[in-house]
Amino acid sequence: MAGTDGAARSELLLKLARQVTGRHDLEDVLGEVFRCLRPMLAFGGGSIQLLDDDGWIQMAAADPVAPAHVMAQRIPLGSSVAGRVILTEQPVYLPDVEQQLRSSDPNARVSTGVCSYFGAPLLADGRAIGVLQIDSPTVDAWTMDERALVLASTPSVSAAIQNARAYAREGMARAHAEAIEQRLAAARSLVDAARGAVLHGDRAELERQLARIDGMLAGDISPKKMLRLPQQRDTEVPSASTEHISRP
Repeated sequence: MAGTDGAARSELLLKLARQVTGRHDLEDVLGEVFRCLRPMLAFGGGSIQLLDDDGWIQMAAADPVAPAHVMAQRIPLGSSVAGRVILTEQPVYLPDVEQQLRSSDPNARVSTGVCSYFGAPLLADGRAIGVLQIDSPTVDAWTMDERALVLASTPSVSAAIQNARAYAREGMARAHAEAIEQRLAAARSLVDAARGAVLHGDRAELERQLARIDGMLAGDISPKKMLRLPQQRDTEVPSASTEHISRP
């Protein structure tokens, strides 16, 4: 029976690894973690908290979904059990949350209905990037094997989070490069239109194009809007004796 349970749990871990590492969107990755963990063991609530760029902890995912104000909170590392998990890079198990926390801090706040807590560090690139934590309304809710199962899932979760972040950065870099290319294309079109206005001796059209160039440089006009230029008139190019127009 134990062998069967071990094989079943190994299959669940493999499924979790396949599911989370096969996604590129961070929100999808985080949501899939709990969809895969639920069949492995019983827990009341779960969350993933990640370090932000300033070294604060912020909720990245919760199951069940947490209120918006909870998701928006930023918590200093030294003021929570999750911070202890991240700082020590070691799991923390509190089989009786209220008794253990209040024995060290009588003013400690304990969430209603939370009797057991287990937090596992998420490690990537040689450091802790966050914590995967679960809680239960039952005292001493999980066996050592069940806690080991959660720990065994964290390498796949950490790798998937880092992959999703890298994919997002690549997407932002691509979008930035495309925006630059759009601005260059718009600038070329405006310059060509201004040259055409000069060749046709059309001062009013030249002023319009120069104003558009000013708007582009100031960021007031989007490249897509600037590219929607009116078609140039099909007029013969003036002779070389035509006076060039200069901006006053």
